[in-house]
Amino acid sequence: MKPLKLILVLVLLLNLTGCWSKLELDELTFVYGLFIDVGEEPGTVEVTISSPLPNRLDSGAQGGGAGDGKSYSMVSKTAPTIPEAILLIQKDLSRKMEASHLKIIVLGKQYAKQGIGDMLEWFQRQPENSLGTYIMAAPGKAKEIPMLTPVFEQLPDQVLNNMARQKILLSTTIRDCILSESYHMGYAMNYLSFGKKSETSEQGKTEYWCGVDGVMLFQDKKMKAILKVKEGRALAWAANQYVQSVNSFSWDDDGKGTATAYFLNDKASSSVKMTPEGPVFHIKLKGRASITSFKDSKQRKADQLSHLLKTKLQEKAVKEVSETLENVQKAGVDVLQLGMLLEWNYPKEWKRLRDHWEDYYSREARIKVTADFKIADFGSEK
Repeated sequence: MKPLKLILVLVLLLNLTGCWSKLELDELTFVYGLFIDVGEEPGTVEVTISSPLPNRLDSGAQGGGAGDGKSYSMVSKTAPTIPEAILLIQKDLSRKMEASHLKIIVLGKQYAKQGIGDMLEWFQRQPENSLGTYIMAAPGKAKEIPMLTPVFEQLPDQVLNNMARQKILLSTTIRDCILSESYHMGYAMNYLSFGKKSETSEQGKTEYWCGVDGVMLFQDKKMKAILKVKEGRALAWAANQYVQSVNSFSWDDDGKGTATAYFLNDKASSSVKMTPEGPVFHIKLKGRASITSFKDSKQRKADQLSHLLKTKLQEKAVKEVSETLENVQKAGVDVLQLGMLLEWNYPKEWKRLRDHWEDYYSREARIKVTADFKIADFGSEK
């Protein structure tokens, strides 16, 4: 029994030893935002990091600019590759960079056009990088985006992170991009808007705003096209990504009969059927809507026109989604990943089309959109 007791004591003593590789929190720089642009010199990339300044963070302050200066810092470096730029940034920091808390990546428009393959490969090779990090695209330089004024949050990165989490449009992550690339399929991400506010802050300084202005389409690691907000919302619906949606429509020839529907939920399903002429892809839209405004030229009540409202709402949704998918097809970007759907259901047909799928998809693929909606209520009308 004595040897067993001695072993037990030794095991307990080992647990009392310190962690030899520990790093204190005040020795780390937590990177919350990563912004990637094309460098000024050909063949280079400019990387900018955004990190909070704990000594300036004040939970009682509103916005990142309140208090004694900004509550975050930015550092930019240019190098031939992203890892080299990161190393140059580290050399200028007094603390070790920690990327495990990375929340958002923003790509500059020129970098997206050039191709994001190097960035995706770097992410796969760095185990500390989270594949669940949200990714977006900027209308100009990505490093300009952190200049936005965070009104309700303390950091610009939190603003961008909330835009993705609240599903204002898309919530694309690095994982989504990598998986799509591995299957040679397309994908889309939020395309931001950025500019100066007409108002100024209390200090008389110009403020900057940032919002979602549409979606950017990618195929083969490069940007292919940009869709505006309305088309982006239709694409997100077809891709079965819930977004807050409001739709107005009319039914009289003179346009006097109008209504607005707010979708309480929306979703979509996709399927493929083989025909003698080839595969036909079916996208079925589903949703529950609330009539939030209603006006009829004949003074009829909304519940008396429930079938008409449902029909007109379905017709408009099908039209908008169909037109959007036609534009996505013309761009040659298989965002809905219909190629994978064909492979799962008809592997022989996929084997025949695989080598020239992108050309077939953009020129010959037939996509039919249908809708099945329910009117949940007519507002407060009884």
